[in-house]
Amino acid sequence: MREQNKQKWPQRVAVGIVALVLVLIIGIFYRSMHPYNKVRADAENIATKSAQVTNINGFWWNTRDKSYLTVSGKRKNVPVYVVIAQKTGKVNVVLQESGTTRDQILQKVWSRFSPKRVLNAGLRFDKHRLVWDVGYVDKQNQLGYVTYDYHSGQMLKVISDL
Repeated sequence: MREQNKQKWPQRVAVGIVALVLVLIIGIFYRSMHPYNKVRADAENIATKSAQVTNINGFWWNTRDKSYLTVSGKRKNVPVYVVIAQKTGKVNVVLQESGTTRDQILQKVWSRFSPKRVLNAGLRFDKHRLVWDVGYVDKQNQLGYVTYDYHSGQMLKVISDL
């Protein structure tokens, strides 16, 4: 009986080490995602309270020159974007029907630039103009950024081959 217990202790130690490593990996992943999750929860809370948005169905964090948080949802059953300046907390509510949607902009990026992968797409204010910023990786693994006017969908600026 003692010999069986002596033979099992290395297995138990190995299982314990594997379990400890898994717990550490999950903990590190959770901590690394915590700032994003907190910012998202704060933005959704602001959109719900300040702009009376319900049915939240999207969140984007644009950090180009100033940081903007965008929440997509409905207010009084009308689709809106709530754009929040992260530093000041200023809230702007924009009707989705008054401009281009994120999906429309992404379609333009895919058809014009054929990226390997889109990294981000979010709204921000460029002076007083609302714009979509899209970051992508092209087929040569180089970064590219393109900016579109929210209301017209017109391409304003392209930075490629970074």
